[in-house]
Amino acid sequence: MTEAQATEAKTLDTSIFPDTEAVAFIGRQPILDRNQQLVGYELLFREDGQVSTASFSDATHASLVVIAALLQDVGADQVLGGKMGFINVAPESITPHSPIELLDPKSTVLEFGPGAVLDEAGLNRLAELRKAGFGVAVTVDSPAVLRQPLFAQASHAKVDLQRVPAAQLPLVARLLTALPGHRVLIAEKVETPEQAAACLELGFTCVQGYYFARPETLSARKLEPGRAAVLQAIRLLLRNADIVDVDNALKRDVALSVKLLRYMNSAGMGLSTRIDSLKQAINLLGYNKLARWLTLLLATADSRDPTAQVLARTAITRGRMIELLGEGRFDMAQRDNLFIAGTFSLLPAMLMRPMADAIDDLELPPMVAQGLLERSGPLGPYLDLAEACEDPSLRGVAALCTELGLTAKALNLAQVQAIDWVQQLGI
Repeated sequence: MTEAQATEAKTLDTSIFPDTEAVAFIGRQPILDRNQQLVGYELLFREDGQVSTASFSDATHASLVVIAALLQDVGADQVLGGKMGFINVAPESITPHSPIELLDPKSTVLEFGPGAVLDEAGLNRLAELRKAGFGVAVTVDSPAVLRQPLFAQASHAKVDLQRVPAAQLPLVARLLTALPGHRVLIAEKVETPEQAAACLELGFTCVQGYYFARPETLSARKLEPGRAAVLQAIRLLLRNADIVDVDNALKRDVALSVKLLRYMNSAGMGLSTRIDSLKQAINLLGYNKLARWLTLLLATADSRDPTAQVLARTAITRGRMIELLGEGRFDMAQRDNLFIAGTFSLLPAMLMRPMADAIDDLELPPMVAQGLLERSGPLGPYLDLAEACEDPSLRGVAALCTELGLTAKALNLAQVQAIDWVQQLGI
């Protein structure tokens, strides 16, 4: 059995997600080479986990939802597994302020559907993206497409067998193969072995369609940031505020922290070192790209979980209290780890997944991972103390304070200051 044939249609059972939860969905269909080896996936908009087709009225928003699911919710590593991602885009989706540049150009092909037309500004922008390393796929449904300015930018040509009559296919294939320059030729909507064999004989490089695998739908629970927190962070970036203020704005929302670290430590970023703190992420990403990333969050937010705000408030209070308790005991970088450990300690409740699964793709510092998974190492007792303080019986608080060398006064002061800090953030 080939890799693609093993990838049969599988729409995940969304009944495990309560109706109040926000869930991200993304469809994908394999694209195979002449040897039936997987080279990439076309990524598809999915409104929910039950539909098997893309239905939307706003192509630009559909592109944003797919990009958000890929980068922030389901994850590029899980969706693509190191292969190429073909993302359907509208002409309005590639503007300089769009989130396109958050994608890894080496593994991204921007796909334009039938009838797509770009004006001069759009063509110039597309040329910039091509120069940056993005691929461009153009759907060819007639020989006339080959004469359009958009096709001149194409690195991939996709021929839809449902749009090109069988009698015209040899002509289209000859024209494509005779054109100067190298383009990957992909036959899509291939539904029979005979169609696949005919396309390969005509010179097509890759094939895609039901004959090999139907689209599958992947899903993941979304950690939704609060709109107010996102807007505040964007305002600070636009004002070119001090990095300390930006860092504090991101800390006010645990979802922002999780999503940003997950994005920065994803394989697509290609970083040689792990990002351990929000300040590192801000410095490396830069204000412009961070603002674009936040705008994508804002445009695709859809939180319906009534417990999300309560959990986030508790998580951030934990993080801030532990951070305050660590003053004078840890250096600044490690104090960032204290905050992250405290806020991430409630991820299992937020995601309804075991801690090991919740932090699997976050590439956390060993000290943080050890504290969260084993409640051991230097951070373990602090996490235990934070949880004990939330228990009305305060069971174990005195013993943990003794273990950490903390006085009751120091603990009470940290608690009051943490609560006050969170209230000042408006959470």
